[in-house]
Amino acid sequence: MALGLQNYYQIKSEVELFRTLSEAEENVRVGRVAPIQETFDDIRSKLLEMKN
Repeated sequence: MALGLQNYYQIKSEVELFRTLSEAEENVRVGRVAPIQETFDDIRSKLLEMKN
């Protein structure tokens, strides 16, 4: 059975999603995470620095 191009891209996207989720789980497991508000505050500060 041949794999259609659309199916190939779908499988490729799913593999990438699983890879990203796996990396995220590893980051949580080893404590490489920060509260979302802290992250947004950091982004906001950097954007304001770039603007000025």
